[in-house]
Amino acid sequence: MLTEKTDYIKSFYTRRLGVDEIKSKPKLVFLHGLLGNGQNWIPTARALEAKFEILLMDQRGHGKTKKVEGGFAPNFFSDDLLMVVKTLEWGRFSLVGHSLGARVSFDFASRHPGMIEKLVIEDMGPHKTREASRKTETMINSVPAPFKGRDEARDFFQNTFKGRYGKPLSDYLYSNIEKKSEGTYDWRFFKPGAMEALEIGRTRDFWSEYEGIEAKTLIIRGKDSEHLPEDVFNNMLKRNSNASGSVISGAGHWVHFDQFSSFVKQVDEFLSK
Repeated sequence: MLTEKTDYIKSFYTRRLGVDEIKSKPKLVFLHGLLGNGQNWIPTARALEAKFEILLMDQRGHGKTKKVEGGFAPNFFSDDLLMVVKTLEWGRFSLVGHSLGARVSFDFASRHPGMIEKLVIEDMGPHKTREASRKTETMINSVPAPFKGRDEARDFFQNTFKGRYGKPLSDYLYSNIEKKSEGTYDWRFFKPGAMEALEIGRTRDFWSEYEGIEAKTLIIRGKDSEHLPEDVFNNMLKRNSNASGSVISGAGHWVHFDQFSSFVKQVDEFLSK
């Protein structure tokens, strides 16, 4: 069991759902995006736990993971996932990855094809995300963290940040502010690691990893998303014969938040075929 392993491995563990000691279920892993954590997937996981045993994990530099200096390319995140599933003795499982988690999924599925049952990619392509990465970096740097207190942080996100970037992003990033031991309120994620991951996404592509994926793959794109342009989405369908695609209206980059019911329905139908 994971709880018997080292503190480092345990720090990646967020939650397991759908565990049934009587009946073995298909295994399913969710990987969150940049700045997120495993808890972001709880509503989605709750909707699927009757059919699957689900692992939600914090990726390195996020959530409750032990902070590490360097190593924020997808292959390092992928190695962390391998470490966790081996500890759980999961030999084969399906994988859902959003944004950064999708990039990690490209790497993992191409390097460990025998372990992936099916793959779901949410709103991220193998292309260099130059413009989207710059916008994300600017957004992060616009936040004057650390804050002196919770009230100061709340006021900034509910007013200044919300007016600039909108309520969904304001709520999302405010949920990533936590109280530190010295009494200030700062990011839950490791900011230098996030910046390193953004720089990697801006300067290199992952087409070779994507084209090497052998598992049946569903690519879900938010119609209003800037992170996965329509031309890249169509190119993904052409460059891997194992891939099928879906575009969900009324959704941006965070499809599983913007159109929760549609997202869950499509993932459930795809994984249950």
